[in-house]
Amino acid sequence: MTTLILLLAVGLGFGAAIAFYLGAPSQRLLAKRLPSLAAIVAGSVLASMSLLLFRHVSGPAASVFILLTLIMGVWSALPFILALVKPGRSRRT
Repeated sequence: MTTLILLLAVGLGFGAAIAFYLGAPSQRLLAKRLPSLAAIVAGSVLASMSLLLFRHVSGPAASVFILLTLIMGVWSALPFILALVKPGRSRRT
């Protein structure tokens, strides 16, 4: 049961990071970025759900640290992954 909770929490955290990323002006995943408010609301809801699930497995401070580390890792890796997948698409704003 703990493994399922952790997998769901990681998936929701990954989704939160992607939602926040899609609201950034320099995102390269979509042709047009999401509206800022929609990205913030979606990311916040997904991050909150992920935080609640992480809270079932570890303490409150550790849960926040785990979630923020996950989001930071996704934000760090995503531009490199997109550069490999879509090499010809360079856009600077």
